[in-house]
Amino acid sequence: MDKDRILKEAQKIAAKYSFWMVSGNIEHLYGYAYEHQGIKYELEIKFKDDFPNQPPKIVFHNDIKELLGEINLITINNWTPNSQVVEIVNEIRNRIQDALKPNYQEVEVETPPSTEPTKKEPPLEDNTNSDKSEENQKDEEYITPDLDVYPPDFEYESYLTPTDTIEEKEIIKEDPSQMEYEEEPAAQIEPLPSDVPLFIDENELPLAISTELGLLQQEYAYDQMGERMDVLNVYLTITVSKTFLITIDFQTYPERPVITLPDEIQTIINNPYNELETLRNWNSKQPPHIVEIIRELEKRLSFINQIELESKKIRGEYKCESDVSNFSALDINLVTYGFKEYPLRIDLKDFPRVPIVSLSSELQTLIDVPITNLKSYINWEPGKSEAVELIREISWLVDKNSRIQFEIELLKEHYKNINYDPNTSILKLDMRGKMKTQDLTFQFQIDLPQEYPMKMPSIKVLNEFEIEAHEKIKNDLQSSFKDFYEEWNPFSYLVDVFNLISKKIFEISVVSCVICHKIDCPTCSLKIAGSDTDTCHVDCPYCERSYHKHCWDQTIRSFGKCGFCLKTPPPNLMPD
Repeated sequence: MDKDRILKEAQKIAAKYSFWMVSGNIEHLYGYAYEHQGIKYELEIKFKDDFPNQPPKIVFHNDIKELLGEINLITINNWTPNSQVVEIVNEIRNRIQDALKPNYQEVEVETPPSTEPTKKEPPLEDNTNSDKSEENQKDEEYITPDLDVYPPDFEYESYLTPTDTIEEKEIIKEDPSQMEYEEEPAAQIEPLPSDVPLFIDENELPLAISTELGLLQQEYAYDQMGERMDVLNVYLTITVSKTFLITIDFQTYPERPVITLPDEIQTIINNPYNELETLRNWNSKQPPHIVEIIRELEKRLSFINQIELESKKIRGEYKCESDVSNFSALDINLVTYGFKEYPLRIDLKDFPRVPIVSLSSELQTLIDVPITNLKSYINWEPGKSEAVELIREISWLVDKNSRIQFEIELLKEHYKNINYDPNTSILKLDMRGKMKTQDLTFQFQIDLPQEYPMKMPSIKVLNEFEIEAHEKIKNDLQSSFKDFYEEWNPFSYLVDVFNLISKKIFEISVVSCVICHKIDCPTCSLKIAGSDTDTCHVDCPYCERSYHKHCWDQTIRSFGKCGFCLKTPPPNLMPD
């Protein structure tokens, strides 16, 4: 549908006949083609989507149908895209006049003679303007329909035409003899107040400006500034929650208008005269329509809808606050272990290109990765990638590194000499224990994978032990690691595995007696070794095997020798 063409057609009709838009719709005109003896011969013109390739639909009211009967219009049958709708109305008016002339002449003949001097009958009453030649019509200036000059909304019922509730029947151009017109009663329309014109007076506004107003009002809502109709505040609605007020001054049209943008839009379009093609290439001799500026601005701002969708996704997962001075920016708080918050800022003004992310120095140190090195940043695909993916990766690094710091603090409460290298993600820890009443230090290395804690770490012992003396220890430690790995889940902590290891070291550090194989002495119930001051313990001076003191004495009394090395003990270890 060519709305510019429809507007021009409406202007031409309004210049000759009394027509107005129905409910402010330029595609639906209502009026009368002729008026005679108080009868207005009313009709409607409805423009369809295929106009001007096909003629508009003409709806005749009862007075015309009763007068003309079946109507076959030459202008409809011979319609071309270059035809003018006003010619259809002209033909209808001429048909009405021709139909009325015989009736009028019959009345004139039957009038009885009078002694009065013969008076010449007045011509048929015609409220329409006289016909103009085609040549004059080309130079004729037309006025633009304006919503403000039509019946207000509260009078809508009074001006609503009957065809709004009756099924429409299309005019069949291919077979004029089969054309049907809607049967409907004459419209009961109250006359407009005398002080409300149907169309703006040509003298009130220049033609160019009135035309621009007509085009603008078809697509956008606006308020005029004071009494001026060429200085407007246009409401540009981009999303449900985003409507901008654009001030446009086109008093000097066709010269380039003056446009004022709100602060929020100026953060995106700093200079509309340079960034909007319509204004940048303005030609006063062939100026574009004012509505084209608003259309281009609306297109440029359409990405705001995408920004709102992306912002909604981020808000669904993270705690956010909007920036009142910048609608494309969000301030996000990432909450991690210990309920500590790390703020970051994301600006979506370049979306669907990769967003701009700003981190505090503390947060940058924590994630220890440049933004440009993040996978979601490197693999960003405009139109496919989502801004929330970038926040998720940052949040994941925050959680991971915060958790590692949290775990290191827990380990420091129980163990000493802990070192962590964030570049290699390797944690080293020393754990002290006793073996055969002697102190030993166990050195552990923990390799944290990139996916930690979703993926379990690897743990190994760095210091080598004497195989013959400590083989059991190494086997027990490996058994502890295996048990830990089998029970691992993302909620497991390193301190748990080291508590398990510590327990295992304690168990194997307290040696059992080589005779009774018990930790507690069967005679006095004291332990063979440990941290307690009271123990029941003796080591063979030759083979260093450990005995309960009571088990040692009993063995020497019975055999006089160590039960393993078969050597006689020195006098000081002989039983009393």
